[in-house]
Amino acid sequence: MDLSRTPARRWLSPVPWGFALLAAASSLTYGGDHAVNAWASTNLANMGDHPVEALITSAFLFGADPWACLRSIALAGAILAFLVIRFGNVRAVALIAAGQGLGTLVSEGLLAARIAAGQADPALRTTLDVGPSYVIVSALAAVAVAGARRWHRWTALAALAVRAPHITSGLTTLGVTPVGHVTALSTGMLLAWGPRSSDARHRYLHRLTLRAAPLQTEERTNGRALST
Repeated sequence: MDLSRTPARRWLSPVPWGFALLAAASSLTYGGDHAVNAWASTNLANMGDHPVEALITSAFLFGADPWACLRSIALAGAILAFLVIRFGNVRAVALIAAGQGLGTLVSEGLLAARIAAGQADPALRTTLDVGPSYVIVSALAAVAVAGARRWHRWTALAALAVRAPHITSGLTTLGVTPVGHVTALSTGMLLAWGPRSSDARHRYLHRLTLRAAPLQTEERTNGRALST
């Protein structure tokens, strides 16, 4: 049974709780460890050496400041809970994984192209880049577009509005982080829009069926009356 479909238990989904607990444990333990952060960084050097491990580990490192870390984890957990309520556990994980993966691949791929063209410093290949921002941005975008409740959508929109200056800062200079943010945001919106459109079509067809049912019943009744 999908916990996201049961009102009394949907908040107990393992996705937001598991993410929050793992993020808290890893960030409070290793958030200030430079060696761990350097290994987990989703930069070009690591993406060429251990891409899967870097993509996964990076998403659970929120930084060294304990209070800022816990506040960010609380926000991420709430947004992931909204995401699971709407899409279920498996689809929610697939969506944020796509946001993290595409956000990293597009931004780092663009950086690689710029370095090859002599438009960026090769030292940027080893830039420290950790954190769950692509996960959070893609989840916020998906909830804003297709959240299960109106207040879920408004909460996600408000959070995006507050984070907009941070999300887009440096975009005009094709910075890695803003390019990744915009890619993750677009990914979340597009992946959420498809199911929303499908649900809208299903609701429309269901309404047509309900409207047609009385007419069909009346036609059958009239047909039987004429035959007698």
